[in-house]
Amino acid sequence: MVFALQTVGNMKKTILIYVSILIVAGSLSGCSDVEPERAAVITQRDYTMCGACGGWLVQIDSVWYRADVVAPYNKESTPVWIRFKKDESDGLKVWGRWINITSIRNRE
Repeated sequence: MVFALQTVGNMKKTILIYVSILIVAGSLSGCSDVEPERAAVITQRDYTMCGACGGWLVQIDSVWYRADVVAPYNKESTPVWIRFKKDESDGLKVWGRWINITSIRNRE
């Protein structure tokens, strides 16, 4: 009987250790760097690609970027808050300062 109680006690400790390891590992793997929101202005259409299919010029601080902007934010002189990542999918996009907007909202 005593041996059975010791075995149950050891199993509980082992299970507790495994659960603790899983919780810690899960919480660490769920962490990701979240870009801070940046104040930006959707300034004008980017006609360098073609007249109707180009993206938009987005000004963040004093730097101009090119980006695809979703409606209803795709209007000239629209102040917004954005989160973005630099688009480095090919050499032309790196050189042309393209960004991928990951979140956008009105700045009012």
